[in-house]
Parts: sequence; C-alpha cells; structure tokens
Amino acid sequence: MAATQLSASTVTTPDGAVLELFTAPNGKDATEAGVVVVHGSMVTAELYKEFAQRLSDAVHAPVHVYNRRGRGGSSPQPTGYSLATEIEDLGAVLEHTGTQAVFGHNYGGCIALHAGRTLEISQLAVYDPIISFEGSIKAVWLREFEESLAAGDDDKALAVLLRGLQTAGPVSKLPLPILTVLNRIGSRTPLGKELSRLLPTGPREIRAVVAADAAARGFDELPLESLFLVGGASPEYFAEASQKLDGVLPASDFDVLPKLAHDAPTRPAKALIDRLADFFKS
Repeated sequence: MAATQLSASTVTTPDGAVLELFTAPNGKDATEAGVVVVHGSMVTAELYKEFAQRLSDAVHAPVHVYNRRGRGGSSPQPTGYSLATEIEDLGAVLEHTGTQAVFGHNYGGCIALHAGRTLEISQLAVYDPIISFEGSIKAVWLREFEESLAAGDDDKALAVLLRGLQTAGPVSKLPLPILTVLNRIGSRTPLGKELSRLLPTGPREIRAVVAADAAARGFDELPLESLFLVGGASPEYFAEASQKLDGVLPASDFDVLPKLAHDAPTRPAKALIDRLADFFKS
C-alpha cells in the first residue's frame, strides 16, 4: 500500500494546550464529520495513520486521529494529569471536527468509555479497552516500573510493563531478565527508540486507569450505539471488562474477533476494519 497521506492541523484545548490532529482524507468535500480515533498508551498517532485511512475508505467519511499529550507536536502531559485531562482533550477534538463518533484502542478505549458518559457521543466503539471495574486492575507492578524508569533502566521498565499488561503475546510471559535483554536489542531500532522516549508517559496513564475504577452499572449513560470488540488472541481481561459493560447496556454489541491480537488496529487488521465500518455506517 502506498504511504498514507493525512492532512495535519492543530486543536487548542480549553486549558490552552495544543493537540496535533491528522485527518484521512482531508474531508474538504465530505458531507459527514466522520470518526475520531483515540490511540493507546505509549504510542503515537503515527501508528494509526494507515488504520485511519483504511477506515475512512470503508466508511466514506473522514477519520481523525490525534496525538494525545506528550506525543509528536502535542503539548506535554500537565503536572495535574488525570483521565479528566484526556476527556476534556477529546471533547475539544470532537468540537473541532464536528464529530460524534469515536473509536478507542487500549487506554484510548478507557478514555472513550469514560468520555461517553459525559460528552456528546452518538456512536462509540472500542477494541481491547483497558478499564478497571471494582478493583479488577491493580497494577501491582507499577512501582517496579516507575523505579526502573527513575534508575534510567528503560529496558527493564519496558519488560516490567509488558509482563504486567501481557499485551505482547507469548513474549510477555518470558522471564524478566530475558525480556530485558530482548528490549535492549530492540531499543536500537527506530521503533524501539520511540517507545523508550514515550515510556515516561506510562505511569500517569496507568495510574489514571486505576484511579478511574468504577462499577459497571455506572456506565449505563453510554450511547445506545456502543460496540465492544476484543481480539481472540488478546489477554482475557479485555474481554472480561467488555462483557461487563455490554451486560449493563440495552442495545450495545460485543464481539470477539478470532485470531486477532491486541495490536490489530496498528497493523491494521481487515476483520477489524470491516466490523467497524459496518457499525459506523449503520
């Protein structure tokens, strides 16, 4: 596939921060506002550009993906960062684009789901959202992750993170020393260098997930058109959380996409694009 070309712009948030926004296609002749994509933790919008383009082609409407704070040309995470920061930022992007349809992945799914309780969102879809219910995510490994970062050992910090979240497939289950060595080798690549640069954004985002822990019943304010998707090869805790949410909503839908792993949006997987296109075009 040819290199994905998205138009770039910026969004100013209510507290004066700047968010870098990319749109596929440019939307000049579009009659619909399209879909806003909220990306996951410790990654950038760059990994979602092909996803945005393919989803745009499938729904025949613009798809917008923005760099959350601490990435690319967006402002850094503020000292008082919390999930409320992300929800306010998403609200600014929705207002800027005139959009009421949202897709979130991983931590982006957590942001989207909590935002769906308060913002004007008419269609909400998530894939492998990391969200805590009644203490389901305790992140007991977070202290070791933060201590490794403070000591300047990014390779060990990433190993702790991967073992804690279990999102890298079988690799996540390797012993910590072996995984640390593998990360040291991978850190020499452009992608590895970018991941190391983004690691410091992780603690605040993980703490935000834990701090936003809630009972599933509190999410009955979500849009009637809500779709919960998980990968058949993803860690089981994603499906457990999504099923709880689906159980409290009268018209939501829950699907497991066989063989897809946690990284399906960043590949991007055709089965995921097709399922989302059916949903957003309905």
